[in-house]
Amino acid sequence: MATTNAFESDTIELLRELTADWDTGLADAMHANTAIVQDLGFESLDVVYLVTAIEQKYGRRDLPFEKLLMVDGRYVDDLTVAEIAEFLQAHIGAAPRS
Repeated sequence: MATTNAFESDTIELLRELTADWDTGLADAMHANTAIVQDLGFESLDVVYLVTAIEQKYGRRDLPFEKLLMVDGRYVDDLTVAEIAEFLQAHIGAAPRS
């Protein structure tokens, strides 16, 4: 079973790929507490791209992203790398695929 740290590393890798052309200044400084909206400037479409990248990386289209993106029927304002990794750990739980 993969650790949350492995999912954090994968999430950071995906975020670096998605933001490679952006001037965030965080490419080499992303960590567990990096917030995708506040720190990286993600907008709703960027979240869709991230969800798609996660589905492709793990070969899964059945992940319940609504549990990550919504609380009490409302969309969350932001997500951290750690929150995404914890979601992946809970719903994939196996070793990340390269």
